[in-house]
Amino acid sequence: MVRRLVAVLLLADGLITVVWGPGFLRWQRRWMPAWYRPVLDGLLRWPEWLLRLGAALEAGLGWWLWKRSA
Repeated sequence: MVRRLVAVLLLADGLITVVWGPGFLRWQRRWMPAWYRPVLDGLLRWPEWLLRLGAALEAGLGWWLWKRSA
């Protein structure tokens, strides 16, 4: 159950970031706790193509975890 939840979260976060790009991280920054904001700030310094590539890999990992936990 937990593995499936993590898989869905990774898949959703990755896909939304691929589509929305840095705008999603800026939106997310407003809702995350203060201890997590430096992580988002660091990701916002990445070139956009690298951010989207990383997000695609994150979505792929989520998909793989989902299929593996079935």
